[in-house]
Amino acid sequence: MPADHADHVHRTEHPEHPHPPPVAPPPAGERLWTDRRWLLYASAAAAARLPGTMLPLGLVLAGQSLTGSFASGSVVAGAYAAAVALSAPWRGRRLDRAPLPGGLTVPLVCGALLLAALGAALAVRAPMPVAAALAAGAAVATAGVPGGLRSLLPLLWGGRTAARAFAGDSAVTEITWIAGPALAAALFAQAGPVAPVACAAVLWLAAVPAVRRVPGRRAPAGPVSRERTGGLLRAVRPLLLLSLGVGVNLGALDVGLPALLHSRGSAPAGGGLLIAALSLSSALAVLLLTTPAAGRLLGSGTGGGDGGGIRRAVVCHACYGLLLLPLALLPPLPGALAVVLAAGCFLGPGIGFTFALVPARVAPGRHGEAFGLFFSTNALGTAAGALAAGALVEHVSVSAGLLLAALPPAVAAAVAARLRRP
Repeated sequence: MPADHADHVHRTEHPEHPHPPPVAPPPAGERLWTDRRWLLYASAAAAARLPGTMLPLGLVLAGQSLTGSFASGSVVAGAYAAAVALSAPWRGRRLDRAPLPGGLTVPLVCGALLLAALGAALAVRAPMPVAAALAAGAAVATAGVPGGLRSLLPLLWGGRTAARAFAGDSAVTEITWIAGPALAAALFAQAGPVAPVACAAVLWLAAVPAVRRVPGRRAPAGPVSRERTGGLLRAVRPLLLLSLGVGVNLGALDVGLPALLHSRGSAPAGGGLLIAALSLSSALAVLLLTTPAAGRLLGSGTGGGDGGGIRRAVVCHACYGLLLLPLALLPPLPGALAVVLAAGCFLGPGIGFTFALVPARVAPGRHGEAFGLFFSTNALGTAAGALAAGALVEHVSVSAGLLLAALPPAVAAAVAARLRRP
């Protein structure tokens, strides 16, 4: 770990210590999941991210239940998603200038309060524009939280442990995407349309003490960096391209997989099973990358340079997309399940390798903004992929919609491989 990084790392719960001892990264052979700092980080990241994975489905179900229209629920969920995508880089940049993780407290509390107001508005059947505005407000309040937390990883696990730490972070994300929609659906079925929103508000409040226990850093000293966002974009351009490809892919799968099952005479709701299987396979693959054996295999590729890291990221994204191509042949459910399970083995590692490259390309004071850009790019790609796949399925064929899901990750990998590092 560079000395200037280590000087800023300290336990935020003891701010009275003016010169706390630096926190060194664990040895490359240490097991990540036995490191107390990692367990604190993983629990905080899961608690802070879980509400964001519950809300897309929860808001759609609540809107439909209260108005009888899926369009109304989609408007509220769309307002939340759009607000996250548009505000994440700006919110991330603000957190780059704040002490972390202490600077995450106000966003989490504000997001929880806005969700509580949203739940009350839904309970009294307020107009959908009111609900959409409250959902967008909660999104803006918390949009920087995932990237702000992730920006601590290079400080706590640098050098040879960085790739394993980012892989573990990807596993946490995948697990929340498995648990979040399932929890939202269960709460909706058992406790009514407002329950998923209320639970998300409680979880954001509960995340505050967990987040504050994570080792962190002081607010950066000296003048604020005046580097323009354009320079940051150029630094991570190939990485954002990979993120965009995955975003388009996931949006297209959200539409294409239910359409595939419907075309085979099965219930479209089974598409949720296939998405969950994809996330599960992805999570298991990145969990393997957190082991000491994987750390030795990866070597120092994320150290002084990122040539090995970018190759790994490109190969994983290419394999992920190519392995999804058989879906265009419209296999039955067992065949589709086998395809997504195989492809998922490359999804999580590809994302983890991509995130692990950011510290080598971006100055420490811009990490929150950089991860916010990834969040925005992925969200915009997901929206575009869903819209385009819907049009293809409706007006061309189901196979065309599924080709749209398979091709973007592979094409993005091919282009990213040709882009030179700035």
